[in-house]
Amino acid sequence: MTGRPRGVFGKLFAKKQHNREERATEIGMPTNVKQHIHVSKNSETGMLEGLPSSWLRLLNTQITPAEQNENPDAAIQAVKFHMYTIKKEKALDEPFKPFVTAEAITEEDLEIEKLLDKKNHQSQDSDLSLGQSSEEEAVQNDKPSYGHRATMPAMPHKNSIKKKDPLSDLSAVVEDLTLIGKEPEESPILRKKEMMNAMMSDEEIYEELRRICNPDDPHVRFERVKQLGAGASGVVFIAIDSKDGSRVAIKDIDLTKQSKKDLILNEINVLKGFNHKNLVNFLDAFLSYDHLWVAMELLDGGSLTDVVTEVVMKEGQIAAVCRETLLAIAFLHSKGTIHRDIKSDNVLLGMDGTVKVTDFGFCANIVGDEKRQTMVGTPYWMAPEVVTRKQYGKKVDVWSLGIMAIEMIEGEPPYMKETPLRALYLIAAVGRPKIPRWENLSPDFQDFLDKCLQVDVDMRATADELLAHPFLKCAMELRTLTPLIKAAQKILHKSYE
Repeated sequence: MTGRPRGVFGKLFAKKQHNREERATEIGMPTNVKQHIHVSKNSETGMLEGLPSSWLRLLNTQITPAEQNENPDAAIQAVKFHMYTIKKEKALDEPFKPFVTAEAITEEDLEIEKLLDKKNHQSQDSDLSLGQSSEEEAVQNDKPSYGHRATMPAMPHKNSIKKKDPLSDLSAVVEDLTLIGKEPEESPILRKKEMMNAMMSDEEIYEELRRICNPDDPHVRFERVKQLGAGASGVVFIAIDSKDGSRVAIKDIDLTKQSKKDLILNEINVLKGFNHKNLVNFLDAFLSYDHLWVAMELLDGGSLTDVVTEVVMKEGQIAAVCRETLLAIAFLHSKGTIHRDIKSDNVLLGMDGTVKVTDFGFCANIVGDEKRQTMVGTPYWMAPEVVTRKQYGKKVDVWSLGIMAIEMIEGEPPYMKETPLRALYLIAAVGRPKIPRWENLSPDFQDFLDKCLQVDVDMRATADELLAHPFLKCAMELRTLTPLIKAAQKILHKSYE
C-alpha cells in the first residue's frame, strides 16, 4: 500500500513519513464505495423520509401520511416514476416517440434508477433555498399535459385503500443505485447501439435518407391546406397529394434542429415494414434540402376522445372499437413493439367509422398536439407494472385497452380528476380500479374487462386471446360510429376539411 496521500481527504489527513512497519498498519482510503440511500418511514407520523427534499414536499402534498404508511413502496415508486417523466419530457428533442422494445425498457429502467441517486447528490441546502424545485414547478404549470382533459386536480384526501403489509424499512428499494462518482455500466446492447450511432456522420445519414426517400419535390407534389400544429420538432399540416387528389397529414421536420438524425433514419426504415389496416400508416418520406417531409394517413373523424367525452356509446360500438384496436395491438406485438400509450387520444376515426391507432414511432405528434405527446406515457391509462417496473412487457397495452373501455363507458378514465402523481400512486397501490356502473354491463363485457385488468400479469390475457373473446361477437358495424363522430364534431366545432 502506497503511503502517498490522494485527493482532498488525503491532503487533509496527510501524515509525515513513517517507517515501513508503521505504514503497514495504517488504514487506507476506502475503494469501490457504493452509495446506499435509506428510505424509511417515520414511526410516529407514518411519512417517508430519506428522499430528496423536493420530492418529499411534492409527495406529502398529494399522498396522505396514512396512505404512505399503508403503501410505502407504491408511494416511492410513484414519485420516482413521476420525476422521471418530468425529466424525460424536458430532455426529449426528437420529433417522434421511439419504438418501445425490450431493449428500450431496459434502458429506461437504468435511467429511472440513476435519477434518484443523482438527485440525492445535489445539495440539500441549495434545494431548500430555491423554494419550489424545477420539478415541482413543472408539475404545477403542466398538469394537463399528462392527459387530454384539463380538469382541476382534487386536493389530497383520505381514500379507503385495502391495507397491505407495510414495509417498516425501505432501504432495500433504492440501495446500491450506483458507484460514487461513476455512472452504472450500460448493458452490452445499449453500448453496441451507441457505437453504431457514432459510426454514421451527418453526411452519411443524409446520403442514406436520399436513397430511401421518394425523389419527388414535396413542394411541387403537395398543396398545403391547413396547419394542424407546430413545435420544436416541426410543423404538421394537411395537404392534398397532386398524384391522386388524396388528403394526407404531413410533418415537416427541420433536420438541422435534430441531434439524433440516425434515429430518424432507423424509424423510417422500420415503419416501411409497418403497414396495417388499423394503424395510421406511414405513406412516404421526401427530402428537400435540410427538411424531411413525412406523409401519413389522414383520418377526418378526429380522435376517439371527442366521441367518448360528448356522446354515449352502446356496448356493440365499444366492442367494435376494442376489436379494431386489438388488431392493431396484436400486429405491433407480433413485430416486437409495445405501444405503451393506448388511450382514446391515440385512436383516430374516419368518417366511415374506420378505427386506427396512432402515436407510435414516427406517427407521434402527427395531429400536432406536441406538448402532450412528448410525455413518456399517460399515467391514467398505465398498468401497475409500468409504475412498479415489475414484469413489464407487452401486456401493458392490454391493461390500457381495459382503461380505454372504461373511458368509453364513463367518458373519462379512473382518477382523471387526480393530479398525475396521485394517480400513479393509486394505480400502484390499489391495482384494478373500481368500475362505475359495473352492474349495468353485460356478463361478456364484465368478463372482457376482468381479463384486461388483471394486476397479476400472468393472469392477464394477451391481445390475441382477447380477439377470440365472446364480447367482440356483439360488435356493431363500424359505420354505426359515423353519427357519433358527426355529433361530437358539431358540439366541439371541429372539422378536418
